[in-house]
Amino acid sequence: MTTEREYREWQAKRKKYQRQHNSNFSPLLILGIIFISGWYTWKHHPQEINNFLARILPPQLPFPQPNNPNANIGIKSNADIKIGSELPNMNYDKIDKVAASIKYNGTSVTELASILSQLANSEVEKARIIYAWLAHNITYDVQGYLTGNYGDLSPLGVLKSRKGVCSGYANLYQALAQEMGLEAVIIDGYAKGASYILGEKTQVNHAWNGVKINDAWYLVDATWGAGYVNGGQFYQAFNPHYFATAPQEFIYDHLPSKTTWQLLAQPYSKEQFELLPNLSPQFFNQGMKFISHNKHTITAKDGQVEIILQAHPDTIVASALQLGGQKLPETYTFEQQQNGQIFIKATFPAPGNYELQIYAKNKHESGSYPHAVTYKIIADAAGKEFPKIYTNFTENNANLQAPLTKKLPSNQSVYFQLNVPKALEVQVIDQTSNKWTKLTRSGNQFSGNAFVGSGKVQVTAKFPGDEKYWTVVEYN
Repeated sequence: MTTEREYREWQAKRKKYQRQHNSNFSPLLILGIIFISGWYTWKHHPQEINNFLARILPPQLPFPQPNNPNANIGIKSNADIKIGSELPNMNYDKIDKVAASIKYNGTSVTELASILSQLANSEVEKARIIYAWLAHNITYDVQGYLTGNYGDLSPLGVLKSRKGVCSGYANLYQALAQEMGLEAVIIDGYAKGASYILGEKTQVNHAWNGVKINDAWYLVDATWGAGYVNGGQFYQAFNPHYFATAPQEFIYDHLPSKTTWQLLAQPYSKEQFELLPNLSPQFFNQGMKFISHNKHTITAKDGQVEIILQAHPDTIVASALQLGGQKLPETYTFEQQQNGQIFIKATFPAPGNYELQIYAKNKHESGSYPHAVTYKIIADAAGKEFPKIYTNFTENNANLQAPLTKKLPSNQSVYFQLNVPKALEVQVIDQTSNKWTKLTRSGNQFSGNAFVGSGKVQVTAKFPGDEKYWTVVEYN
């Protein structure tokens, strides 16, 4: 949900307007014609006058482009900006539910602000209720973005239409905040959305807000908090992450035009910004941190790469490798955990440029794995595929030491070693002969040799309170 295109369209419309209206006619003559024809038309055809004014007035600016974005709040220098630390770990559930329940059908910014103010008891609640109300009531205008016909992006225009692009969200957020006694600014800059291409010279493509809470400044992106666009369609999905986001997290996908509004002691350059991996809020929700690779692009040597991350103890991950937008078989990636760290290995069918998607969730939660982080990987060689792992391997924090390749040698003995916490037994089943080989247990570690016939083998585990053996790893 970015606006690089709308900004370029606005510039083009502005230049065209200037060319059309830089004439040499006498200003008095023009005014006389407008007055005489306008008086008659306004009296008898008021709608025609409205259409006429709409044609001659300059196009609406998608988002404000002030020479000094701090001018409207009296800030003279960076030293005047008090950077807010992370807000206390507040529970916003109540205020979010209140915001979602407000069914305001009017078109007055002042009236809406008055309603919201009565339901918020502090500055932080005021800032939050605006964010939540916009997320639940304003729809991202995908059609407007694609066609360049953005409509009226003023606070009143967005409130009337209940839709807008990012600048419309930012305009309305600022207007409501100011009506409710909060200081707020509109921040423009770069965001790693659909229209942002790393390495290209890109104009500003997004707008968001800064809001002052308890004498300190915080960052808010109501557009990204409202939902997401997929397949040319907007999906309303409230995302709390982009309210008062910690600046050190916000910088991963938002780079203000003015470094002041990074709210960081050590600002990032645009080059540094582009080196950062593409993260989603889920990365931070799961307490994930980089241990091995903290740059967007990785060069893989000898057909394989291993990425190490830290996360909450109950976090489990999945990953997928893509080539040219096509997802490769799951055996090109391998994930396991040990000693509080997550290890993601990737291998490649041939040299080339790949995209590695990493997903994460709490193991006690049902459903799919939300996206956490994306890497670009440049591989210099092909590698060997990994064995297939199953849910019981991931959810029990199992760890496989050997063998780590999908294809096993046929008609010979192979050594197996893995850790499976809480497992009572681990058995290797040769699919050709249906022969079961019980591995030797030492604590959580199971090891031993097993004869492999055709190469297709299942490693199974038995857990307390269950008579079944569950597949944890498969070779073929």
